[in-house]
Amino acid sequence: MPGKLFPIGGPVAEEDIVDREDFIVSLTLRLAEGQSVMLYGPRRIGKTSLACETLRRLKTKGFYVASVDFFRLTGKRDFAIALINACLENRTGIRKTLDVWKDRTKTIIGTDKLAIKLQDLELDLGLSRGEQDDDALLDYALGLPDVLAKRDKRPLVVLFDEFQDASRVAGTEIYKKMRSYFQNQKDVAYLFLGSKEGMIKTLFSDKREAFYRFATILPLPPIPAIAWVEYIAAKFRARGILCPPEPINEAISKSGGHPQDTMVVCSELYYALLEAGQDIISLELVQLGYERALLTLAPIYDEILDDLNLSFVGRQVLKRIATAAGIYSIAKANPNEIKRTIDHLLAKNIIEKTGRGSYTFVEPMFRDYLLREFFSGD
Repeated sequence: MPGKLFPIGGPVAEEDIVDREDFIVSLTLRLAEGQSVMLYGPRRIGKTSLACETLRRLKTKGFYVASVDFFRLTGKRDFAIALINACLENRTGIRKTLDVWKDRTKTIIGTDKLAIKLQDLELDLGLSRGEQDDDALLDYALGLPDVLAKRDKRPLVVLFDEFQDASRVAGTEIYKKMRSYFQNQKDVAYLFLGSKEGMIKTLFSDKREAFYRFATILPLPPIPAIAWVEYIAAKFRARGILCPPEPINEAISKSGGHPQDTMVVCSELYYALLEAGQDIISLELVQLGYERALLTLAPIYDEILDDLNLSFVGRQVLKRIATAAGIYSIAKANPNEIKRTIDHLLAKNIIEKTGRGSYTFVEPMFRDYLLREFFSGD
């Protein structure tokens, strides 16, 4: 049975990364030269896929690599263990080395062999007795990348995903502590990913912040429509499906070229084709695929709306932007509250500014969903 034609729901393989080769090459070169990089953009636009492919290429060049996702962590101890495990995997080949180290009954590679691999890293800290102090464990974790790189004479690149969540996980002082370690690590480069543009820019651009000028800030460039056309047409042709230009352009127009949304639309279009027993894409099937994609994405959009936690005025601002109406003409609304709402939507990467007093949605499909599900009866 063939696998998914259009990957959805997670990082994608190299062949499904659309029109990012030049960017990946540049990112790989920067990190290989020891330059730390901050890559920002909304969730679900492909940052993690790019980062994972970059780490894969660096690994083939002989680099050590490690990856930690703050979105999945709940506390300081979780962070420390995740970073230690990610670093040690380069030596042991085990994803959760600490679990094996603590449980002496496990023999995945043999306790003696594991001890030999790790003995020069002084990995005791009371691990076998469960006596680790969280702060001591975190200090060890933050220093480990540099120790490992120097001991093994292998430069190391560490990926931190959703970096703005580090303060939620380990407290507001974590950035100062991290910077105090990282700034002296000559054999380690860091790749930071962030989805909250305002917070990320502040962390790396504000003189008052610990990570001020620590990394080069790179926005993720949009994918040109022509690149999407070529990618989608090639995928369908590989399955013997004809792809007239007009329906493919319509699919891209409806998704706005948003990476994850475009994949979902094309995936639903593909299954609609299979169900209809057809081998040529039509405008009618594109519309059907789009309608199904909106249903598939509905839980994500509901979560986004809940997270925004907008007031009545805030929802009216959102509606005015969705319908291209005058934002500041909401009856009895305080202009300051309208401004705060706009700033909030910008910070959350829901909208982007296109001109003086003019805004558009980052995800056109989210706009369409709102107009259908929440503002249709207003």
